[in-house]
Amino acid sequence: MNSWSEKERFMTLPEQNFNANGLGNITGRQEFLNRLPMFSGAPAGVTKMFAYLAKREEYAQGEIIISEDTRCDRLFLIMSGKVDIFHRHKGRRFHVQLLGPDSINYFGELAMLAEFDWFFSARAWTDVVLMTISREAFTKVMERFPESYPVVVQKIIKLHINRFADQGSYFLSHISPEAWREDPPQ
Repeated sequence: MNSWSEKERFMTLPEQNFNANGLGNITGRQEFLNRLPMFSGAPAGVTKMFAYLAKREEYAQGEIIISEDTRCDRLFLIMSGKVDIFHRHKGRRFHVQLLGPDSINYFGELAMLAEFDWFFSARAWTDVVLMTISREAFTKVMERFPESYPVVVQKIIKLHINRFADQGSYFLSHISPEAWREDPPQ
């Protein structure tokens, strides 16, 4: 089922205010997206549509961006600032990753592909400016450019695997010595 309306009404909505980091127009937002691994090499029409449909969100230092166990609905791209990804387990808060524009600069990529509850929380480590793309916007763009869907999905999966490997390395580097076990004798 196609989610585009007959007249594609959303294409006539007024520009959103993106005046931070030189991203005040669709071209600036499109250039930002093109620099990200998830969108690099995508046809210009794809990134232009994502740039148009994206929203800007700002969070003050310490403010919760998302909480685990709430419904996921969008991809977050860090334009400026740092975001702390954490998880609560048995009443304790565990740091998972610190994200920023100079490292892994996105989170929530799986929200583009499926509905589920967040399995982590994110809070603004510093003041943060984010570009967000909703699952609905992702679906509309992929309906418009169906030939790009397999490529984008593959990139999202590869990026998530890379994130998982990075998180695994972090945890292994910070695990207590009691957790290490030698291989059993042969």
